[in-house]
Amino acid sequence: MLYIVEKALDELESVPTEKREGLKHLDQEINDAVEKLKILKEKLKAAENK
Repeated sequence: MLYIVEKALDELESVPTEKREGLKHLDQEINDAVEKLKILKEKLKAAENK
């Protein structure tokens, strides 16, 4: 599961800025998704270390 989250996070973060500008209406949704994936990643790492 952690691998899937990390892959999704990498994919979202790799979207070039100029493409994000072309999809301005999606920019906030992409940023929200990145933040949620980062939180999920930290929770999964914490659970893995228990």
